[in-house]
Amino acid sequence: MPRREIAPGRSCLECRRRKIKCDRARPCAYCVRVRIACKYPTQRTALDEDPTALDRMASLESKLRAVEKRLSEITDSPRSSLLTGATSSRGDESYISHSSDMERLGGRESRPPSIPSSSILLPQPYIEIERLRPPPATIALLWQKYLDVVDPLLKTFHTPTVQKLVMKAVRGRDGLDSPSECLLFVIYYATVAAMSEEDCRAEFEEERSVLLKEYRAGVEYLLSRLNVLESSDLMVLQALTIYLITGRCDENGPDVYALVGLAVGMALKMGLNRDGAETGLSPFQVEMRRRLWWQLCILDVRVAEDRRSEPCILESSFNTRLPSNVSDANLHPDMSRLPGVEHGRTEMLFSLVRFEGSYFARQMVFSDTFSEANGYIKLSTAQKCQAIDLFQERIEKQYLSYCDDRIPLDKITMLSMRLIITRLKLTVISQTSLEAESKYKSKAQRRDWMTLLQDAETLRAYEPGKQWLWLFQTYIEWDALAHLLLHLRNGPFGDDASTAWQLAYRVYNHWKDAQATWRDHRWKQIEELRLEVLRSRQMAHANQVMAGT
Repeated sequence: MPRREIAPGRSCLECRRRKIKCDRARPCAYCVRVRIACKYPTQRTALDEDPTALDRMASLESKLRAVEKRLSEITDSPRSSLLTGATSSRGDESYISHSSDMERLGGRESRPPSIPSSSILLPQPYIEIERLRPPPATIALLWQKYLDVVDPLLKTFHTPTVQKLVMKAVRGRDGLDSPSECLLFVIYYATVAAMSEEDCRAEFEEERSVLLKEYRAGVEYLLSRLNVLESSDLMVLQALTIYLITGRCDENGPDVYALVGLAVGMALKMGLNRDGAETGLSPFQVEMRRRLWWQLCILDVRVAEDRRSEPCILESSFNTRLPSNVSDANLHPDMSRLPGVEHGRTEMLFSLVRFEGSYFARQMVFSDTFSEANGYIKLSTAQKCQAIDLFQERIEKQYLSYCDDRIPLDKITMLSMRLIITRLKLTVISQTSLEAESKYKSKAQRRDWMTLLQDAETLRAYEPGKQWLWLFQTYIEWDALAHLLLHLRNGPFGDDASTAWQLAYRVYNHWKDAQATWRDHRWKQIEELRLEVLRSRQMAHANQVMAGT
């Protein structure tokens, strides 16, 4: 009897129908015995075998698009503008950047030709991490400061769960794995990055720069050893995300622009762009993944705004819902269902407001090309302003109405969100096709920019919320200051010009000593514009004196 061929992998159709074991021969023993034709299903591809493969392929395609976008921006040295929108092309609209002033002052200045590679992507020599680890008492203090200063604004993980790791480190017990150690070092680093020089000396009796250097070395060494390019560990991505967000406060911190694409790529590879509730994950995992994904969305938008580029995350690549308005105390890793969602003030409220604002900004301030790629409706300036008003009305009702302005964090939440919405509307208005000169001479426009700068001063001057200003120190009002200076230079001398100049002078002096300004090419343009205003005022004053004589 000739030897029968063995079919690869699966039962014949008849055995499958009868749900009996098939010996996978061609023909199989059962079909031979009952004398029927033995047929096997056609060969299936890997995509057929794995129902999640299509989703993974879509995620990988999105990841590749994000990486290619970042690489092309680095290679092509994209040009930046101070006062125009996020890109250089907005259909047929004629922008104020068309004037010679805007081309020169807001002009399209190239970034440095190369961006140094971060050490987290390169192999590093061995470091005795124990020598960088803080003593137990300092670990406990750093954790407490993190809970006070960073966690209220940056809800990325479940604090009761992480606290167990902290206590393990405080007790000096061995057994922390590398991802846990990395997350703890990021907590040490983020805490110091969010504190002032004076507070660091008072709390730790050490220079802030020294602590940052030590903890940054630990973070980057551990991220390098964990091979972030290949990692699919949620804790590693949590650590990288916190490092990039708080590292914006460190002049020697990570190259956020170069690394945000990496973080987004990791998130796509891990499937954070697909809502966990649809993939059968536990309620706790769903919430943690949502928190992390939306923190990355905010960072993606912030970096795009700073660089005058566009976000690398596309609308079509994700369906992850916003996290629930639930405090950490009501979450547990083993819970079988989420607790009832609260509609009042919880410790998630500040983060939810920021998530909402960042997502809305995606639809308002970037190019028509970006809007089309994301399926957003193209709106006129008037329609955008109306949409912003409706958005503010919803945010006030859904979130801010539950805030108490006698509570410092609530006050910060209200001040910052209203400031962001005002800035958003003025950014949209500044992108209209109105003539540049008439726009600069408009007193109403001057008052609007003045109000924005005064509101920002109010936020910075709020003493009870001083510990949280680290997040807003990276939000420099470039556009508002530049527009106000242009109004002052081109507008009539007199009226409220003196008040406006005093305001511009205060804002300029506040930012001129900040580390973030010197690392941004827009500061040079602000300096040039300020000098022109000074010359204009001197000439106006001289003309007044001559007219008086």
